[in-house]
Amino acid sequence: MQEFDFVSPGTLEEACRELVEGGGRLVAGGTDVIPQMLNGRFQAGRLVDLSRLCGLLSYIQTREEWIAIGALTTYTEIVESPLLQACAPALVQAAASVGCLQTRTRGTLGGNIGNASPAGDTLPPLLALDARVTLAGLGSERTVPLQALLHGPGQTAIEAGEVIREVLFKRLPDGVKSVFLKLGSRQGMAVSVVSMAVALGLDADGRVSLARLSLGAVAPAAMRVPAAEDLLLGQPLDEAHIRAAAETASRFCHPISDVRGTAEYRRHAVRVLVQRGLRLLANGDRSGGEHE
Repeated sequence: MQEFDFVSPGTLEEACRELVEGGGRLVAGGTDVIPQMLNGRFQAGRLVDLSRLCGLLSYIQTREEWIAIGALTTYTEIVESPLLQACAPALVQAAASVGCLQTRTRGTLGGNIGNASPAGDTLPPLLALDARVTLAGLGSERTVPLQALLHGPGQTAIEAGEVIREVLFKRLPDGVKSVFLKLGSRQGMAVSVVSMAVALGLDADGRVSLARLSLGAVAPAAMRVPAAEDLLLGQPLDEAHIRAAAETASRFCHPISDVRGTAEYRRHAVRVLVQRGLRLLANGDRSGGEHE
């Protein structure tokens, strides 16, 4: 394993300065960084540890119509949050599916976003929540939509010297349900072969009034599927429209073949998971979670 300097700043400003002046790279929970370093895929002469900033960057808060989650909030804290259980069940389900208990206790939401893996479990539900990410830099701050932040595997719009500070999303309207489903190669600690999240609302006539459908592990970055969403809007959530939405999602994704599955298999899995998720919501079930 390579040698590196290790610094642990006490303020967010110091962390940003270390990134700019020292050329460091961030580490929080370390659940992605350490394995990558062991495999030679993470090169850094200096690691900037954010653990001393937990008091500043670890929280789950309400701000009128918004919910804010600090970047250092762990998966376990997400899973155990009554607020998120009520307002963002798909995000809770995704966090619960990550790795093992030790990984969920150490791993952070900001780390999952910053790692920008196409298979990052929290990314599809955050996209279905229309989430935004606040980035802090030296003397500046900006907020960008999550979809615009994700460029590809390990690639983001985060600029040099910026740190993910928090994630924001508006509360879903009353009656809107959400669910997360994941296909992995084994029952526990599986990297997603395909994942999906959907947020769905029905009007008094049983027609779809809100539809947000997102996919993971089937494109260079986690993605929304507007074509499938548009197909559902204004329509009854019947079997014909569920199948049509699933087929559209399968056509609009861009999977690759790798050791975990072929592109053809992933397209088939998208159809299966989207149908399953929409049927769960049509039947009033949002238990979701991980499926093999």
